[in-house]
Amino acid sequence: MRDGVGVAGRPHLCHANRMRRCLLCLAALVLCACKPSPAPAGKGASRPGPVLARVDDTEITAADLQEVLARYSHTPFVLARYSTPEKKKELLDGLVRYELMAREAIRRGYDRDPDVQRIAKRQMVAQFEKREINDKLRAEDIPSADVEKYYREHQPEFVRPEEIRVSQILVRDAAAARRITAEAKSRRSDAKSFRDLVERYSEDPDSKPRAGDLTFFDRKTTREPKALVEAAFAMDKVNDVAGPIASDKGFHILKLTDRRPEMTRPLAEVKGEIQRRLLDQMRAQKKRELVEEARKAIRVEIYEQELAKIALPPTADGGQPLSAKTPVTISAPTGASTPKP
Repeated sequence: MRDGVGVAGRPHLCHANRMRRCLLCLAALVLCACKPSPAPAGKGASRPGPVLARVDDTEITAADLQEVLARYSHTPFVLARYSTPEKKKELLDGLVRYELMAREAIRRGYDRDPDVQRIAKRQMVAQFEKREINDKLRAEDIPSADVEKYYREHQPEFVRPEEIRVSQILVRDAAAARRITAEAKSRRSDAKSFRDLVERYSEDPDSKPRAGDLTFFDRKTTREPKALVEAAFAMDKVNDVAGPIASDKGFHILKLTDRRPEMTRPLAEVKGEIQRRLLDQMRAQKKRELVEEARKAIRVEIYEQELAKIALPPTADGGQPLSAKTPVTISAPTGASTPKP
C-alpha cells in the first residue's frame, strides 16, 4: 500500500470508509428529514395503509412497499418477480434492513457528520424547491392569454430561417476535385450517380456513410466551413452541383438536394415551448421571492475581504488557471489552397 492507494490501485481504506460513512449517514439523515418524527409503537403508522413491520417505534406500511414496487412500473418483467408472497417478503426484509442501518447510524452519531449534513442539506433544499415551487407552479396552469401574448411579443424568435440541404464529396487532392466536379455536373439529374461518386471518392468518414448528406442547415451554421455554406446557398435549384470549394478540410463538391424557405412557426407548434419559458420565469421569480422573504428573517453577512483571498484550484491538466486579465490567443487553422480553375 502506497500513499493512499491500496491493492490493485484501489483507494486507501480510509477513503473508502469515508465514502461508506457518508452514504450510511445520508440514509439515516434523509429518513429523519423526510419522515415525521417516529410515532410510539402502536399509535399508528407514519404513512397510510396497513402496518407490515415495525422497527423499534417506526412502522413500515403497505404504502412504503408500494412506493418501492412503483419504481419497477416501467419494467414489467422485473415487477412480475414480486408477485409471490415470498418475493414480497424479500422486499420487506430489505426495507427492514434499511431502517435498521439508519437507526444504527443515528445511534452511533453519524447524523452529525459534516459531510452527511452537507449532502442532506442539498436534498432538503431540492425537496423544498420541488414542493414549494415546482409542484405549485405547473405549465398547464399558465393562462392561454399569457401564451398568446408572449407569442405576439416574441414572434421573431419563432421564425425558422431558410434552410438548405446538400450532399458532399470531400477529397484532399485539388486535381481530383476538379475531375470529380466535372463528372458530377455532367450527370447532375441522376441522384444515384452522385451517391456512387460519394462511395468511390469521398474521404469524409462522417458524411460518407450517409451518401454525403450534410442534413439541413441555415446560413448561420458553424457546423460546416463558411466557404461551404456560402457556396451551398449560392446554388439555385435542386440537383445543382457546385465546386470544388476549398476549406481547411480539403475540397468539397456539393449537390443541392432540398431547400426550405423561411417560415414563422405557428402558435400550435410552439405552445409547449412558450409554456416552458414562462414556467421557468415564474419559478425563478418565486425562488427570488422566497429568498428575499428569508433574508428579512435571517441575518446574512458577507466578508468580501476574505472572499478576495480565495484562490482558484489548478486546472485538470495540473496547470494554473488563467487570470481574467490574461489575453487568450486562438490560432486560426491553416486553410487549403484554392484549386486552379
